[in-house]
Amino acid sequence: MQPRLTTTISILSLSTVTGITTVITGIIPQLKRTFPTVPTTLIEWLVTIANCSALITLLLNPRLTSRWGLRPIVISGLLISAIMGLIPAITTNFTVIMVSRLGLGLGVGLFSPHAISLLTHSFTGDLRARLLGYQTGLSALGNAILLGLAGLLISLSWHAVFWLYGLLVIVAGGVAWFVPEPTVPSTTTNHARTEKTQLPRHQLTLLGLTFITYLLIWGVQLKLPSYFSARHFGNAATINLTLGYAGAAISVLVLWLASNATVAIGAAVFFNFIYSYTGPYLVFTSNTGLDTIQVNVLSSYLTIATIISAFFAPLVWNSLGQLGPQTLTANVLIWIMLILGGLALITGSHHPRKEV
Repeated sequence: MQPRLTTTISILSLSTVTGITTVITGIIPQLKRTFPTVPTTLIEWLVTIANCSALITLLLNPRLTSRWGLRPIVISGLLISAIMGLIPAITTNFTVIMVSRLGLGLGVGLFSPHAISLLTHSFTGDLRARLLGYQTGLSALGNAILLGLAGLLISLSWHAVFWLYGLLVIVAGGVAWFVPEPTVPSTTTNHARTEKTQLPRHQLTLLGLTFITYLLIWGVQLKLPSYFSARHFGNAATINLTLGYAGAAISVLVLWLASNATVAIGAAVFFNFIYSYTGPYLVFTSNTGLDTIQVNVLSSYLTIATIISAFFAPLVWNSLGQLGPQTLTANVLIWIMLILGGLALITGSHHPRKEV
């Protein structure tokens, strides 16, 4: 028997908040004005630092769920993220805000992996396949809605955006009331095999490409608010709404050359349209031809690669932005455009070996 509708909705609701760390991306210009003596890299790290701390609990997750159970870990992660995410709504101390963002990441690392694992363990057959297919779309939809809500709240103040983290309490309540503890088979033997598993060279190449891809994506997402603000293409609400559709070479070129808000927003939307195929394609291709244990290892590596790329993005792009003929933000877009163009040439000239 498949779970009830309330259980299904509660589990799927996890997917809508997995990207909640990025909901404050659009307030970067306001934070720069509020903290004028704080370097830009540190301010942008307020967005991405949570991904770094999430890596800690992501690595500990298997042991924690094995000891305490999957459901308690998910609920704890959601509540920790809610509390830590709400702290900046009531303070202007930059150090406190940074520490709270680190705490937010610890919570996210507890619940985010289980947006997929709860579906896998709770459902079977065609329904499980369909729900796993919906999961990616719900993550994107949830992120777009959260960014849209942030755009509305920003008209009040940048503090108000952080109240969105209160939604995590509602999700935690749904999991607590409607989601039973799933039955998970023992993984002791597989864990020992996982530690000794090696990946083929092709998968390692794709892993490196995934890191670069997400580094580029973060470069655009972090610089869009400042870019729109500097060129007076709209207010903070417009910036946040656009961020829901931010990323590829031709769209960044159009964005860089844009002379009005309509063209710039169109380029940002098209960037995300292209990227929505790139990320899943890399994940799908990376998993091709691997056995179950190798897939588990690769999934862990992919998660780590995307997290590390987010952490290094502010440092990389603010350093490269110093090199170029224009402002830091415009120079970053030039670099991203050139690197994307180079990747297009490299991947376009690569001819994969035929399967035998």
